[in-house]
Amino acid sequence: MRKLLLICISLIVTSSLSAQKSPEQSSDSVRVKGRSFLILGDSSIYVENDTIFVLPDSVAAKLKRDETTRSDEFYIKLKNKFYKTRFTKELYKILFNDVSSANTQSKPKPAPIISNGNYAKYKGRPINRIRIKKLEVFGTRITDTLRHYDSWAINIANDLHVYTRSRIIRNALFFEEGEAVNPDALADSERILRTLPYIKDARIYVIAREGQDEVEILVIVKDIWSITGDVDFSSFSKSNVAIIDENFLGLGQEFRNEFLYNNDNKPKIGYNGTYKINNIESTFITGELNYASSEPLDRIGVNIYRNFITPEIKYAGGIEVSKTNIRLERVFPDTVITFFTQFNKQDLWLGRSWLISESNDGSRINVHLGGRFERLRYLDRPVVEKDTNQQFFDRNLHLFSLGISKRGYEKSSLILGYGRTEDIPNGYLLEFTAGKENNEYHKRTYLGWRLSIGQYYGRLGYIRPSFELGGFVRKGHVDQGALRLRTDYFSPLYRINKLNFRQFFRFGYTLGINRYDNEFININNRNGIRGLNYVFLRGTRKLSFSSETIAFTPFYIIGFRFAAFAFADLAIVNDVRSKLLTNKLYQGYGLGLRLRNENLAINTIQISFTFYPVTPPDVSSTDLELSGQSPLNIPDFRIEEPDVIPFE
Repeated sequence: MRKLLLICISLIVTSSLSAQKSPEQSSDSVRVKGRSFLILGDSSIYVENDTIFVLPDSVAAKLKRDETTRSDEFYIKLKNKFYKTRFTKELYKILFNDVSSANTQSKPKPAPIISNGNYAKYKGRPINRIRIKKLEVFGTRITDTLRHYDSWAINIANDLHVYTRSRIIRNALFFEEGEAVNPDALADSERILRTLPYIKDARIYVIAREGQDEVEILVIVKDIWSITGDVDFSSFSKSNVAIIDENFLGLGQEFRNEFLYNNDNKPKIGYNGTYKINNIESTFITGELNYASSEPLDRIGVNIYRNFITPEIKYAGGIEVSKTNIRLERVFPDTVITFFTQFNKQDLWLGRSWLISESNDGSRINVHLGGRFERLRYLDRPVVEKDTNQQFFDRNLHLFSLGISKRGYEKSSLILGYGRTEDIPNGYLLEFTAGKENNEYHKRTYLGWRLSIGQYYGRLGYIRPSFELGGFVRKGHVDQGALRLRTDYFSPLYRINKLNFRQFFRFGYTLGINRYDNEFININNRNGIRGLNYVFLRGTRKLSFSSETIAFTPFYIIGFRFAAFAFADLAIVNDVRSKLLTNKLYQGYGLGLRLRNENLAINTIQISFTFYPVTPPDVSSTDLELSGQSPLNIPDFRIEEPDVIPFE
């Protein structure tokens, strides 16, 4: 009955407004989330469930969540208590966002700014100006640029930050002043800005003025605090320290320095560093230099590449040249063998893409061709023979690929992030790869297929199944084959009081076909059972299932947001018996808490407790862990360099 009443109200409002509008006026759909108010002039409609209203553009539509007032009242009362002394007053400014001052301030009337959902209505109109607005790292919001929270600690932190230079931001745009508005170029630019490691969030608006054909583009970006580090202190005789700058001198360049100390190594102190230049001279070419000097790893390498970051890019490719000397271990039940391998690698690939179709929803279909040549030469290695240590063969690999992909994006939040805007990829990818490998003993043909589909189905959530199959064929037999099946799912965002919930599922199956000796897959940690680590939980086939429920809380402390989670991991690997399902089912059940400050470049802090009903020998049935979790993202449907299906 309530849904019927909402539909009737919507039809009445729409029809009455339609009768007043001229034929030239267009309409817009407004999605109103459940438990919200739709405000039209001086009238408001309470919407219990998610609903779409169709309204004329001339009508000002505003969404206001009913929980906002209650939240503000709570923090106003809290502020009054903290403001009784000077010390607690400053403490409040550090720990909490001051909502009361922002709400009571008189705000100027907003300019006629249209979000990216309405780019199409300005298609073809000339761009007379591009304006860059950089928000402060702390105390501001991308969704409300008028808010600013004043505190001496916040001001000092903002003053110390080196902001991304305007020309670096302009170089990441796919449009220029004087060009006509291209809706796809604006949407792609906003999305690419958000993928940069030194940008937390970005918005691009079109500003149109009555009586003028030209428009202004406003680009709003919010940096992260780009300087971070990492400390791994195992003991007084072994530790690692890393210092990282994701945005060196505001130039969009990454500078990573890792210092490794081990009293048993010679030399005792090692170094591993990477310098990365993104988007060289606005070509979207990335250059990367890596240098390492230590006992476990000596390496020098250069990698220059350009990917198909948008469907409009026609050419992509890369070249990598490196020399590596690395210490490896081969673990047996009764012993561990340590040895060094040294090799030179040259890798070259080139791709061409054709845009063949564009849809009204912004999704685009491309056909791709790609070619790749990889050369590997060993200078030091174990003894190799025709059927021994095949992983260390000198080889030349030629690969060619043909693929088709559909790429579209939907904005959301609170999926893998903690409030920033996330771009959910919708579409598909189908790719066929073929090639030849010439090694010291054999000539082999490679064949591989890859299929992945992903779509967000509103109330059903996001579903993404994928299938990969590939292997080398020699004399009618398959060598080093791999079959991988995987399905990922996450639910819509559910709200209970002030908590936001999301459910995640993952199912995976991997099969190795005639793999070489000592080529294994395992179910340790993120490969199956998180927190579990036992070297002999390995084989050539595995089956895994993971479930995780996350509750995003409304609490912030010094910019950190809290999320509680509960999980269940199940996995089987053929570590003992050849038939997969006759092996032990390993399980992990746990609870945890994550803290994430998306204004900083540091990893998510995670505390978790896990119980294991079944464990390998000499492994505890419980695990309490404090760890860091790297930021995650949902893979795009873009085709990259031709490659062999990985066995992992």
